[in-house]
Amino acid sequence: MLIHQDVFELYHNGNQTVGERVLSYEVGDYCITNMVAWPGAITAATTVKTAPVITLAMGLEEKCVIMKLKPTLRTVKKEEITLQQSSKVKDKGHAGSFLRKRRVSEKSAEEGSTEKEVVSEEKKRRRSINTTLRGTKYFTFDVEKLSSTETVFKNALGEEIYQKCCGISPDYKFLITGGTDGYLRVWSLPDMKKERQIKAHEKEVDVLDIKPDCKQVVSVCKPTYECSVWNLKDGSKLTHVVLQTNGVRYRCFRAKYGIVEGSIQKARLFTISNPVGGTKNPAIVAKWCGKTYKQERTKCLAGTLSSLALSDNGQYLATGTMGGSIYILIAFSLQQLLVVEEAHSMFITGLEWLPTQNKVSQMVRGYSDASVLSISCDNSLKIHHIPRPGMLPVWVVAILATVVLCFAFLLANFLGL
Repeated sequence: MLIHQDVFELYHNGNQTVGERVLSYEVGDYCITNMVAWPGAITAATTVKTAPVITLAMGLEEKCVIMKLKPTLRTVKKEEITLQQSSKVKDKGHAGSFLRKRRVSEKSAEEGSTEKEVVSEEKKRRRSINTTLRGTKYFTFDVEKLSSTETVFKNALGEEIYQKCCGISPDYKFLITGGTDGYLRVWSLPDMKKERQIKAHEKEVDVLDIKPDCKQVVSVCKPTYECSVWNLKDGSKLTHVVLQTNGVRYRCFRAKYGIVEGSIQKARLFTISNPVGGTKNPAIVAKWCGKTYKQERTKCLAGTLSSLALSDNGQYLATGTMGGSIYILIAFSLQQLLVVEEAHSMFITGLEWLPTQNKVSQMVRGYSDASVLSISCDNSLKIHHIPRPGMLPVWVVAILATVVLCFAFLLANFLGL
């Protein structure tokens, strides 16, 4: 079975945010268990706009594969479509495999199809070859594999091993991986040279996140209920984060750092935890001091939490549930801001906020204050918007405008104007 890596383009069409697949790249027979992406090398002479190359790190079983995705604009050629169709027919090995597949223009000319039908057929054809549906020119990526590095190693028992998580430092200088052997390993970029390894847990490292100042990393081991913070300079353990629950046993499920007031020097740690051995007790979102790691606030939520994400400005927190719902909280106070009931039909596997200060992101978010992407095992990717403060719904604006016009007309009529 071949595994594909899909890339989607997001944009706002004036009414809503939509997505189109622009690339489907085969990565082989291995499952992609985790990944992280970051912009290409930025030098003093370039900016993010002039250096649009994207670097991607993917966990493929015990290896971490680094790939470069270079954006490119291409034009659909009828000859390319015909060749791809012919090769597909030839691969089937049927007796009629040497017959050429007719193009839409030829077919429509014989059958008298309308122009609308031809356009519809052409859209289906382009979708099959991963091109955009908005014209003959389409945006895609050229993919280049840079390296493949073994990041998890077998133990004496010969147990199954694979990389479970990875994270890129905020300054893009190093990558950290965690796997089933319980180690955190620090790799320099772009050469993927191992700088340090930390024996973090006896069981697998399920989650890791790097502090914005690049000095510490937090790791979570769900089987042993551990959430630990490590010093990246020497690999020493700083603390073990323990939730105060009055004797009720909880398992830490996710941990993530969030900045405060837009400063990377000010950061707090956020965790989500679920009760062990039953659902009578609520799940808990907790906020911890970024220096002392003392528990500052908690928020009880219904359901079993499965994912966690913090917006880049540190204002919003999103967490998904095993039931497919999404909670959006204000990070500072953990006040519940929005609940998206049954956003997905199955549990939420991942959440990611769009950049809040990026103009390109603004084109995707529309007139929202912030937007979060959610993905689930129901094979769907959705986007959820937070309205700007003080924004009124369109229907309210329309009613107010009508009332004002009617009042102005009556006033003018009363004054004889």
